[in-house]
Amino acid sequence: MKRPGRLALFIAAGVALLWLSSALFTVDETERGIVTRFGRPVGEVALPGLHGKLPWPIDSVIRVDARLLVFDSEPVELLTADKKNVLLDSFLCWRIVDPLRFTQTVRTRIVAEARLLDIAAAELGAAVGAEPMDAFIGTAPGQARIGAIAGRVAGAVDQAARRSFGIEVVDLQINGFFLPAQNRTSVIERMRAERARIATKYRSEGEEEALKIKAQTTLERDTILAAARAEAEAIRGNGEAQAMRWYAEAYADDPSFYRFLRALQASEAIIDEQTTIFLESTSPLLRALRGPEDNAH
Repeated sequence: MKRPGRLALFIAAGVALLWLSSALFTVDETERGIVTRFGRPVGEVALPGLHGKLPWPIDSVIRVDARLLVFDSEPVELLTADKKNVLLDSFLCWRIVDPLRFTQTVRTRIVAEARLLDIAAAELGAAVGAEPMDAFIGTAPGQARIGAIAGRVAGAVDQAARRSFGIEVVDLQINGFFLPAQNRTSVIERMRAERARIATKYRSEGEEEALKIKAQTTLERDTILAAARAEAEAIRGNGEAQAMRWYAEAYADDPSFYRFLRALQASEAIIDEQTTIFLESTSPLLRALRGPEDNAH
């Protein structure tokens, strides 16, 4: 009878130890803990480490994820300000900043993401409905404002999620922009027409600039040529004046030689192989043509 009594005592002691050990719990680095007493939160949020509570079933622990979470939603069809249907694919990064409010409202990640999807869809619809199609697919520099639109939506969703669920929306981005099949052809044609208009504008501006450059080049060329001609005429005039001075000096030094030289030049101009001339024996030209040996006789 003693052995069954001892066994029962050991079992009771083991059960008591297990019951008392339920008063201790640990919180991981990636978690935050909420202690509830009969389903109602008590005390402060438990940070990572070892903590104590009343044994089960008096107190229990709800653990919430403290990491940065990513929620990638399905594309939603929205209407722009100019009544064009578009499909937007977005994702958002979020985390729990108020674990107590989170557990009191949504409690689980699945429910939280469903609420975030509702808020994000409403804010995206309002933002897209206030912008024309060009804000998403504009070709001009600075015309497309997808980043700015996503930033405004992220701020609005963050305010609503913090206030209602204790959730911080760190970022929201539009990672896909699509056109429904019924709008795709008309939008593509409009984009082609817009690009053709821009190409024509650039081409006409280029041609205008080319004409300006050609006109400026022609003007510069004519100016340079005119300056060169004027300088050449001045140089030629100076050369001719210098030559005339030299001729005059040479004529003054030996007038007979100058007359003889002019006679030779005139004879060269009028005499060719088929010309016959008669000269007097005393003609200086004849003596020059005969040479010094014939003149000696």
